Amino acid sequence: MKLGRTLMASGLILAGIFLMSGCGSADEPAAESDHHADDGHHDAAMGHIHVDPPAEFASLVNPFAGDAEAIAAGKEIFETNCVTCHGPEGHGDGPASAGLDPMPANLGDGEMMGMMDDAYLFWRVSKGGAMEPFNSAMPTWELVLSEEARWQVVSYVRTLSGHSH
Repeated sequence: MKLGRTLMASGLILAGIFLMSGCGSADEPAAESDHHADDGHHDAAMGHIHVDPPAEFASLVNPFAGDAEAIAAGKEIFETNCVTCHGPEGHGDGPASAGLDPMPANLGDGEMMGMMDDAYLFWRVSKGGAMEPFNSAMPTWELVLSEEARWQVVSYVRTLSGHSH
């Protein structure tokens, strides 16, 4: 339980730092969507930009895809660390989302999630959003969560839209 509180506190601190530092930019396309094109494709309807993950992430395979225990563990991690921004159902409507620009991705959007593979999701969870072209407040979770925990989150996030890979 102490680890859960520590992780939540770390996530909130990182989110606060990003918010105060103004990492989001109204001039930039929004964050965290699906991988679509190397040059970046801006989907105005969703307000998100889509790019391919870097080579070191592109061929990764989720070792926990469809694993019920991993999904349950990922749900706990998501509830502790991600709900503040992404909301309890992953719709991008968490209590901190109102102050974010760009807004968090709607992880329950079946169309968007259907276009993303697990390698892309793992990259976005691992590296966060404080980079071009995303410029979002998404923290770099590889500094807080183990590789296994990040894959568990990816496995859980898949259930929010009903798209498993």
